Parts: sequence; structure tokens; C-alpha cells
Amino acid sequence: MKEPISMAKFQLQLIREIVGKYHQSTSRQHLTGNNHPLRLTERHFPSVYKSAGKNRSRRCVVCSANDKRHESKYECKDCNVGLCVDPCFKIYHCELNY
Repeated sequence: MKEPISMAKFQLQLIREIVGKYHQSTSRQHLTGNNHPLRLTERHFPSVYKSAGKNRSRRCVVCSANDKRHESKYECKDCNVGLCVDPCFKIYHCELNY
């Protein structure tokens, strides 16, 4: 039988486990660019997509999620996704399920 631990030690252990679990999943999401973990909480701004190649547009992730194919010359650099300026940029950064 295990020794009982204090409430403070239990809470600290729980916090460490939660942070450890979600820190790893957040890092993976950030690398993929899909569903950026902080897209709903931080301030993001649209920017013009610039590439070295001929294609100077990206597929809009909101349109793609709704079975529409739409190319946009705008992106969110912080989230690393292509987005239509209106209304998709706002939808992506304000709605949990777009």
C-alpha cells in the first residue's frame, strides 16, 4: 500500500502530468500547421503569400474543410495556413469547428 501524499504534492504531480501531455500534442500540431493550437487565443493578421515559385497562392483550409477548393493569395504566417481574407480568416481564428 502506498503512503498518502499531501494535497500540494498531488496537485503538483497532476499539473506536471497535464502539462507534459498537452505540451507534446501542442508541439506536434504546431509542426503540421493544421489546426494551430493557439489560433483561437492569440492575435493573428493576414499577409500576402510570397513564394519563390510560380504558384503565389495557397489552398484555403476553411474552404477545404467544407469541401470547396479555393486558392487564396493570403495566409496566416503564425498558423502557416492559406486563408481567404473574408470570411475564412475570421472563421478560422474565431470558431473551434470551422
